[in-house]
Amino acid sequence: MSVTNEWRFTAYKELVGYLNPFFSSFLGDYCRNCQKVIGRLPEAAEESIDLLEGVYPGCCHRGAGDIFRLEGEKSERASLASEIVIALQCERRRKVQLSGVAGGSYSFRRHRDGAVVKGAHCCYFAEQGCLLGDLKGPLCINFICPPMRSDLLVVCAGDDCLVGPEHDFLFIYRSLAIISYDDQAEVERDLALFRRRLQTLADKCRAFMTERRVQSLYDFFN
Repeated sequence: MSVTNEWRFTAYKELVGYLNPFFSSFLGDYCRNCQKVIGRLPEAAEESIDLLEGVYPGCCHRGAGDIFRLEGEKSERASLASEIVIALQCERRRKVQLSGVAGGSYSFRRHRDGAVVKGAHCCYFAEQGCLLGDLKGPLCINFICPPMRSDLLVVCAGDDCLVGPEHDFLFIYRSLAIISYDDQAEVERDLALFRRRLQTLADKCRAFMTERRVQSLYDFFN
């Protein structure tokens, strides 16, 4: 990556760094109890399973961390900038080497037909969770499942301009397109707006939990 564009990768990691504590504080329990959360979906009865081996990875399935599309953006901006992708992959290789073996497999029996299905985790998925920290990919930081989104909309009184559309949680893809292709002043402006938006949502989550005297959103809604 050229020195000229190093700031783009720094800005990318900055945005991911803002999000990680939010997910840990308010959404992590949803991921740890993925199968129960999936049970809230309309199609849950059709897709109910018994885990036979390994850890059910939820969204962290094989290849998820290496999807660099920016859904909903114009075609010329619909992928993370190549210099950011190259830098991400380079730092990821170092991190995985230092952290040891990740990835792995799992299997489950599907109730509707009794079929045994085998699958693989994302190669950055480990027993202790994701290895990547601020090196997560766009899909990892953007996707929240429908039950999560539904609960956050209750928390913020239906303000989808805060939560963002279904395909773009907190308008993260839009921010990543700006980080990838716009000038540094615009990137700094958008990061400041993103910080404020995320802080507003975090404050609403905290206030909601305090008012209802619960330890987590997951405990309240599930």
